[in-house]
Amino acid sequence: MAGLHFFKKHPVQLLLVATISACSFPLFAASETPETLVVTGTKTERLLADSPVRIEVVTEQDIATSHARDLAEALKNVPGIVLKPIHGKSGQEVWMQGLDADRVLILVDSKPVSASTGSSVDVTQISVADVTHIEIVKGATSALYGSEAMGGVINVITKRAKLGTTYKVTLDSGSYGEQNVSDGPFNDNHANFFVSHNSGSWFGQLMTDVRYKQGTDLDDTTWDFEGAAGTKTNVAAKLGYQFSNGAEVMIAPSYYYEDINKNFRSFSPGVGEVKKEKREEVKRKNISISFDSPVFEDSELSAWYMFESFTDNTEQDTLSTDYIDQSRLGESTFNKGEVQLDHALGEYQILTVGIVALKSTLAQTKDESTPINVVPIDELQGEKQRTSIELYAQDDIFIGDQLEILPGIRYQNDSDFGSYLAPKINLMYDPNWLDKQVKFRIGAGSGYRAPTLKERHYIFDHSALGYMVLGNEDLVPETSTSLQFGADYSPGGSFHADVNFYYNDIKNLISTELNQQQSDATNLSIYEYSNIGEARTKGVDITSAYDFTEFLSSNISYTYLDAINLELNKQLTQRPKHQAKINVSYKVLPLKSLFSLYGSYQSEQFVDDENLISSPAYSTFDFKVNTDVTNNFTLFMGVDNFLGVTRDVPLTGHDFRPENGRFIYLGVRFSG
Repeated sequence: MAGLHFFKKHPVQLLLVATISACSFPLFAASETPETLVVTGTKTERLLADSPVRIEVVTEQDIATSHARDLAEALKNVPGIVLKPIHGKSGQEVWMQGLDADRVLILVDSKPVSASTGSSVDVTQISVADVTHIEIVKGATSALYGSEAMGGVINVITKRAKLGTTYKVTLDSGSYGEQNVSDGPFNDNHANFFVSHNSGSWFGQLMTDVRYKQGTDLDDTTWDFEGAAGTKTNVAAKLGYQFSNGAEVMIAPSYYYEDINKNFRSFSPGVGEVKKEKREEVKRKNISISFDSPVFEDSELSAWYMFESFTDNTEQDTLSTDYIDQSRLGESTFNKGEVQLDHALGEYQILTVGIVALKSTLAQTKDESTPINVVPIDELQGEKQRTSIELYAQDDIFIGDQLEILPGIRYQNDSDFGSYLAPKINLMYDPNWLDKQVKFRIGAGSGYRAPTLKERHYIFDHSALGYMVLGNEDLVPETSTSLQFGADYSPGGSFHADVNFYYNDIKNLISTELNQQQSDATNLSIYEYSNIGEARTKGVDITSAYDFTEFLSSNISYTYLDAINLELNKQLTQRPKHQAKINVSYKVLPLKSLFSLYGSYQSEQFVDDENLISSPAYSTFDFKVNTDVTNNFTLFMGVDNFLGVTRDVPLTGHDFRPENGRFIYLGVRFSG
C-alpha cells in the first residue's frame, strides 16, 4: 500500500521514473533487483518489478562479468535468444521466439539502428563499452514501436555522466590457437576507453572502442578461411545541458568503421580452383538531437530527431589478375523523428501519445572489371526511397493496487503500402499471493511489417560463391498476432523464477525461396524474396535463479519452440526446438575473485524447407574469472567454447555449429 500511496501523491513522477520491465531474469543473480529502472515496455521509466510489459534485462554487472565486448556477446546468455551468422556477411544477427532478425528492432537509447545489410542489424557492430543495461521485449505486444518490431525489441541503454569526472579503460587480447590465421600469439585484440564529466548542469562523455582480429580458419590446408580479419571501431559522444526545471537538451554523435577481409576460392573450368579475396569497408555515421521537459503540472514532453548514413563497399578480387573483379557500393540513409507526450489523467491513469516520421533511402551500384575496361552498373535503376508517418497512443490504467491495464494502438501510413492499424493490450495482475511475491502478465498485439527496401530492390550477388539473392517488388506486408502469458515469483533474497508462454501467427511471411527457372538459366542458385503464406511459432521460456550460499549462485533457463510453415506443414528452418542455458558463479573472497561457468545447448535444426536435412545439436561452455586487485583495477581471463565445438570441414552450408573454436584471452580494466 505504501507504493500505491506514493503513486497517488506523485503519479507522473512514478510513471516517468519507473518504466519497462517485468518478468526478467538475471544472468548474475545479485545484479538485477526489483528497483532496476527500465523504459522499453511503456516508453516511460518504470521499476522492473512494476512493468505491465514483460521485460528481460542484461545489466552492466552481467556485461562486465561475462567480458562482453559487443552486443552479440552481451546477449548470448539470454534465454530464448538465438544468435546466427548473417548469411554471406561477417557478423551476427538476433532471432527471438522463432522470428528472424528482420523482425527484431534494435535500439540504442530508444533510437533505431539502421540495418547493416538492408534488413537485419549486425549486433557485433554495436559496442557495449558505454552501456548501463540492455532491455529485451519479446513479441509484438507494445503499441509504441513500428513495423520492424514484429518479433520484439532490444533496447541498449547507454550511460549518463555522473557528477564529477569518471573513466574506464579496458584492454584484452587472446588466441584461437591452431585456428589463428596469423602466426602471432595474439589473434583477437580489444581496447576501449570511456570518460564522462557532469558539472551539475553541463554534462558530456566520450567512448571509443577498437577490436582487431587476424582471422580464424577451421582448415589451414586450404586457401580460404571462415572468420574475417580486420578492424571494427566505435566512437560515440554525448553533450547536454540540464535546466533548473528538469528540462534537458542533448546532442549525441556516433561513428562506426569496419575494414575486414577474408580469403575464398571459386572453381573455373579448365583452370581449377582460383584464389580470391573479399574485402569489405563499412561506415555508419549517426547524429541525434533530443529534448525532454516537464509541461504544465502533470505532463512530460520528449522529442528527438536522428540522421544516419550507412555505406557498405565490398570488393571481390582474383589475386592472379592486376585488377579488381567486382566492386559494389550500397548506400542507405535514415531520417527519423519522434514527439511524445505523457499526461496524467487523475491519480490512476497515464495517457501517452506520439507521432513518428521516417524517410529512408537505398542505392546500389556495381563496377565489373575485365582486362580491357570497367563496366559501371546501377543495380537499382536509381535511388529507392520510403516514407512513413506513424501515430500511437496508450493508456496506463491502475485499478486498485492489484490490477494494471495497458491498452494501446498504433497507426502507420506507408508511402508504398498505405495505412494499417495495430491494436495492443497488456495486463499485470498481483493476486496478493505469497505476500505479493507472484505476478501475472498477459500481452496481446497485432503486428505489421512492410517489406524493406532491401527485400524489394536489393541484389545480393555472390555469384563467385554460386548464388544470388534478388529483391522482389511484388512483396506485400506481413501481419501477425502475438500472445504472451507469463508469471514470475520473486520472494526476494536467494530465489527468482518465471515462466512465459508465447504464440505468434504470421501471415504473408517474407522468406527467400529458390527460383528454379532462373537457376537453370544462369547455372547459379537464384534465390528471391517471396511471401510464403502463413507461419506460426509457439513455445515457452522458463528461467530461474538461486543463490545456494553467499558465495555460490546459479541461473538456468529452458526454451521450447515449435515453428511451423503452415503452407507446407513443415518446421521452419534454422530454428532449434530446444534450447537450454546455465550460469554458475562462485566467489572466492580471499582471492577477491569471481569464477563463472556459462553453458548453452541447442537441439538440431532443419536446413531445408522439406525438413530432410538438419544441422547437428551442440553444446558450448565458457569459463570466466574476474579478480579485483584494487577497487579500481580488475584482472580478468576467460576460455570461450573451451570444448572446441565447431562445424565439420569441408564446409557444406548445412552445419550451423560455431565457426570459431576455443578462444583463450586475458584482460585488465581500470576505472575511476
